[in-house]
Amino acid sequence: MPIFINVLEEIIVKEVRIQIEELRPEMQPKVKVAEVVAYALNRLPPLFATSMIGWKYQYDYALNELHPQIAQTIKHGIKAILFGDPLHDTTPLPKHLFLNSAGVLHQLNQLLKRKYLRWRDVPVIVKEMSDKCSQFSQINNFEDQTIIQGLEETRLQDVNHLNRQHRAVLSSSKRFMQKQLVQKQEEAFRLELEKAWDSHIKSCEGSWSSDKRAKDALEMEYRALESYTLEAQLGLINVLEHLVFLVIEKATPPELNQQFNKSEVAAYALNRLPAMYATSVRGFRHLRQKAISELSRELIGTVRNGIMKVLKIPHTDLQPIAAYRFTQEYEQAILDLRTFLGRNDITLHNVVAIVQDLLLCQSASRN
Repeated sequence: MPIFINVLEEIIVKEVRIQIEELRPEMQPKVKVAEVVAYALNRLPPLFATSMIGWKYQYDYALNELHPQIAQTIKHGIKAILFGDPLHDTTPLPKHLFLNSAGVLHQLNQLLKRKYLRWRDVPVIVKEMSDKCSQFSQINNFEDQTIIQGLEETRLQDVNHLNRQHRAVLSSSKRFMQKQLVQKQEEAFRLELEKAWDSHIKSCEGSWSSDKRAKDALEMEYRALESYTLEAQLGLINVLEHLVFLVIEKATPPELNQQFNKSEVAAYALNRLPAMYATSVRGFRHLRQKAISELSRELIGTVRNGIMKVLKIPHTDLQPIAAYRFTQEYEQAILDLRTFLGRNDITLHNVVAIVQDLLLCQSASRN
């Protein structure tokens, strides 16, 4: 997955929500956040970054130099959506356009209903769900049979031979066992959280400044995670991103393929090309066709310049944006999931379906 971010996205989303809140209550539902965000992004200069230094520079520039322009553009965007073409396309973009680590993480977050879900959390959650389903299946295998211990032998007896009262007792016993199992797991999880919290408190050593630094760092982490999945949350996509990477692949000689960071080249190019964000199928097709027919020469030239620029810059170990860490967590999570579930076929393409199956199993175990 490309490891860069348009710093404007987070800033614009925040301002859009503020301005929508200021509308009359009956007007607010008529304005879709994603549509206003796309409108504004397509009329403001893109501010892509690949490192934390670049992110801070772009963020400060947006707030100090562009804020009045951002607010005014969003205001115009809201008016355009409220009083514009009533027949504009509202068909959402297909899910396959968000089949990347950020988009799939957003889908998992919706399924699991876990706030601030990260890829590093997914294997543990899935393993816990899988273990519960396995235990339920083992218990369920005795749905029609029960073990009756005797003094001389142990034999299996079909419960259909028992009367209704005995079957009710067995069913009640089974539910009790399942409930006890869940309670034990929840208690173990609670103790683990308490232990982690105690460890955190001790590490802070009662220092207010340490606690504030930890709180600020956590807040930045949450913001970074929101930005990471923002496009998937809104159903918003930058049409040019995929085209830029296609051109990078075709314009790069094989001997140079491993000698530069493709995300840096993409960020360079996207900062010099017009923004093309879409929220609907018709918008996506229109902008893609426009990019191919009107921007092809400029796109190729900008990418080539970007490759030469990046190759000339000496490599420095700048701290990458948080998306880099989240992508690493995704790669490790897939490996862990394959180990936990004993399956080598787990990928972005099927991990959501696997979690859906486990949720169905959990739902069945509760009934």
